[in-house]
Amino acid sequence: MSGVFFLAWRYLLWHRWKTAILVLAVTLVIYVPLALQLLVQQTATDMTARADRSPLLVGSRGSPLELVLNSLYFSSGQPPALEYVHLEKLQASGLVEPIPLYVRFQSQGYPIVGTNLDYFAFRGLQIGVGRQMVSLGEAVLGARVAQRLGIGPGDSIASSPESVFDLAGVYPLKMQVVGILAPAYSQDDEAIFVDVKTAWIIQGLGHGHQDLARPESAAAVLKKDGDRIVANAALVQYNEI
Repeated sequence: MSGVFFLAWRYLLWHRWKTAILVLAVTLVIYVPLALQLLVQQTATDMTARADRSPLLVGSRGSPLELVLNSLYFSSGQPPALEYVHLEKLQASGLVEPIPLYVRFQSQGYPIVGTNLDYFAFRGLQIGVGRQMVSLGEAVLGARVAQRLGIGPGDSIASSPESVFDLAGVYPLKMQVVGILAPAYSQDDEAIFVDVKTAWIIQGLGHGHQDLARPESAAAVLKKDGDRIVANAALVQYNEI
């Protein structure tokens, strides 16, 4: 038998490249499916854990799958919006503590999540840098969003228009970044959080008028005659609170 092993060993040494390729192929056949299975199982576990921590989702009549994907994983699908009065009724019932979620708009490909401060406590999210949002037009970024965009507290970020060809549609809103969340290793790391009323303003439910008497509005003034100011036809690139 020693002669057989010696011949086999000499054969492997002589055909070392063929042997290495064969060993690599066998290894891939065995371990790649196993690695994929472990990856799928881990992904399913993480997604299920996030769903298990959410006891109840309430939305308008429509696809339950779209509601779950939009509310838990901030997907691009947009289920029918539920009127805010229903949240107030749930809150008045005393049976639940509802947390609003309005996930419709994006900024540079990242979802803008309109919610309130209760969401951060519910998900156990902590501010890593800066402070929490306290007024309209302020935004708190997830850890990965801040890292990839290279921005932090004191910078600004603008919402993306839903359609570049719809001039009368949703207008971009410039928001002040006031805080960065500590890494949560979840979908929250890749989201931009604002107050739900800020999301309403992006939608166009709230609006104001530019004060042309202010010095920074000089570029928009066509003519000024005493207290009478005539604006030109210039269009601003975004709204700002």
